[in-house]
Amino acid sequence: MNNYLLLLQILIPLLGALFVLSAKNDKNYAADNVYYVAVWTLLINNLLILYTFSKMDVTKTGIQIVEKYPWFNLPVTDILLGVDTFSLLLLFGINLSFLAAELCVDHKTERPKTLIAAELLFIGLLNGYLVAADIISFYVFFTAMIAPLIILISTYGNLRKRNVLIRFSIYNIIGVMLLFVSIMLICAHKKANIPLNTIGNINLSGKTEYFVWFSILFAFISRLPVWPFHYWIASMSATLRNPLVFVVGNLIPFVGLYGFIRFWPNTVPESIAGYAPVFEGACILTMLFLSLVSLSHKDLRYKLFAYAAVYYLLFLGSVFLPTGVLKNNISYSLFSYIMIVTVLSFLIHHIETQKKKLNLYTGGGILCYMPRTSKCLSLYVLAGIGLPVTPLFWNNFIIISEIFNYSLIFGVLVMLSLFIVALSLLEELYRMKDKSYAESSCVMGVDLPNLNFAVYVACLMILFFSFFKPLWFVY
Repeated sequence: MNNYLLLLQILIPLLGALFVLSAKNDKNYAADNVYYVAVWTLLINNLLILYTFSKMDVTKTGIQIVEKYPWFNLPVTDILLGVDTFSLLLLFGINLSFLAAELCVDHKTERPKTLIAAELLFIGLLNGYLVAADIISFYVFFTAMIAPLIILISTYGNLRKRNVLIRFSIYNIIGVMLLFVSIMLICAHKKANIPLNTIGNINLSGKTEYFVWFSILFAFISRLPVWPFHYWIASMSATLRNPLVFVVGNLIPFVGLYGFIRFWPNTVPESIAGYAPVFEGACILTMLFLSLVSLSHKDLRYKLFAYAAVYYLLFLGSVFLPTGVLKNNISYSLFSYIMIVTVLSFLIHHIETQKKKLNLYTGGGILCYMPRTSKCLSLYVLAGIGLPVTPLFWNNFIIISEIFNYSLIFGVLVMLSLFIVALSLLEELYRMKDKSYAESSCVMGVDLPNLNFAVYVACLMILFFSFFKPLWFVY
């Protein structure tokens, strides 16, 4: 079994998606069958990831588990799968967050087969992206993730904003094509499919070098909320009212961030690395812009998007710092961050559902009549902005310290952006907890179901344990 651990983590969600698609379209049982298949699929995958952790020495760096599978004979091309502690922790964080989301999702929703099948397909491809250890399989999974994203966005997004979906598709198609040409040039230069961790050994020159690395830059940046690509991500996120789809959409920037982590900056030539400060400046200015917009925006889901985007850009900016000590801190923060955003998405969806049922326009004071929702939302907002009992506190502190060491101006702008986006969330939280804003119909609001409340509390306990020891679950 040890020889197929990583392959199974890709195949299990894909097989789950096939089972979901094969479920009968019986109105009474289809939704339940789809729900149970998804839950068991994700549960098995999380247990498999924990088992993989037991086979690793987390004190060591570098890839420790490697699997090799033949692909083509002419030319000879093998698929190489591999994980280090960094990628396996991110893999666990994402799969654990999706398990929590699946337990809390309303499986009686419209088109449940489409929702769950596309979700499991996305998870399987994302797992493959995280364990891919050669540049061709890395590219294949990077490209394939577009399909379930387009299905979910087109099905559950706002149909009046088709131009956003068209722009998303155009940017990604261009990025995918440029990345394909770059990878083919690298393979032609090396006359083989090369491992990701050896990409720094290629010696390109002249215009070819600039084309390859700037194509790689465009491919990854097209999935990040950096100017000028921030508009379509913001517009798309604002239309995704289904919390599970919002979680999937929120991982689009993660795909670009992870690509930069794997390709940048240790492997990039010095001639290209000289442009990194320009890109860092663009990231920080975009952070400041999004945080200011969130402060004036009235939609709580947009505020969550702004929070998520600002933190992604914080992690992205730290990737480009001339230091190699932040990789583990980024993974520890991302593990907590993904879980926090997932739970906040479902809490906000619950509040929005109650507002719609009660015909409320502002939702002011609504949390006064939903004590479970109020406590959970308060704790997760505080955890998200860096409450000193969550992993985000220490690891973000280290990341920001390194940014200050690199540039005082950049450090001040980053702190200002984080402060503004935190103030935006706290302001909305206060308004929903202030009884003086409440309307009489708020009394009829329905609080969190028992299962959802238990899942959110369990996620809080995981965050609490991770504060003291990020890899506490490794035995």
